[in-house]
Amino acid sequence: MKRLLLIPLVLFVLSYTLANNRDECEVSVSYQSGWNLISLPVEVDDANYLSLFPNSIEETLYSFTDNAYNEESEMIPGQGYWLRFSNVDIEIINGECVNELTISLNDGWNLISGGLYSVSVNDIIDDNGIIVENSIFGYDGNYFNADTIEVGKGYWVRTNSVGE
Repeated sequence: MKRLLLIPLVLFVLSYTLANNRDECEVSVSYQSGWNLISLPVEVDDANYLSLFPNSIEETLYSFTDNAYNEESEMIPGQGYWLRFSNVDIEIINGECVNELTISLNDGWNLISGGLYSVSVNDIIDDNGIIVENSIFGYDGNYFNADTIEVGKGYWVRTNSVGE
């Protein structure tokens, strides 16, 4: 009988250990009152924007693809989004770490984001040279030419062709 009791206990401990081997990250995403360019810097089980940003204004999450704004309800890493808030605040988001991103880009303007770490725009790997020079812009109430892709923020980038 002791042997039968030990087997389920060992299986439980093994399952618990495997479940906790995921690289979990906690990130802070700050936002201002009004429109923000934001992103999701981690993989989450519930990617609904109201779950991630409960203080956002409903029905104000927009992506930009195929030269058009699209109302969204779910967020994905690598994509930048417009989202509107009534107040200044910070959300803490927990999820699986995103250490590297490959982003598919359309010809023209794209809304993108970075991953888990801030990255200098000079460190972006653009093997095919499709990113138009000095065309990465952030938004903090005004547009600015970005030097760094910050965690949790979205950015406009212009390309001269389709690529990654």
